[in-house]
Amino acid sequence: MKFSKLLIVLIFFFTIISCGSMDKNDRIVRRKDFFNRFSQKEIIATSGWKMGEDKLFLRKNKTFRIYSNVFGIVNSSYYSGKYEISNDTLKLKYTNNHKLLFDELYFTFEDNYEVLKCQEKTFYIQRNYLTKKKF
Repeated sequence: MKFSKLLIVLIFFFTIISCGSMDKNDRIVRRKDFFNRFSQKEIIATSGWKMGEDKLFLRKNKTFRIYSNVFGIVNSSYYSGKYEISNDTLKLKYTNNHKLLFDELYFTFEDNYEVLKCQEKTFYIQRNYLTKKKF
């Protein structure tokens, strides 16, 4: 009997976490980004923080997504849109005007790592996803 009550409580807990952790605007943007998810990724970059990490994906069809993971399992935010690269600058145009504090990132090197950097964040580029383009 105790096991079944515990199982019900766990199912209820994980349902609340998985369904209620994202803001309404994040869910709307995520729905609109559905078909772009199937495009191949050109660059993946991560930015760690105390309780999780932010991930940036640049896709071949010139779209991007940025999302935050808390504790590595709970998605807490979702941003997407189109991007453009000119010289060493990555310009982001967000969907539904649902955006972060930055809309430009700069390709640079920091401690022998290739990074995308702006005033608020530094994303470290994973080397296996670098394209043949020279940024």
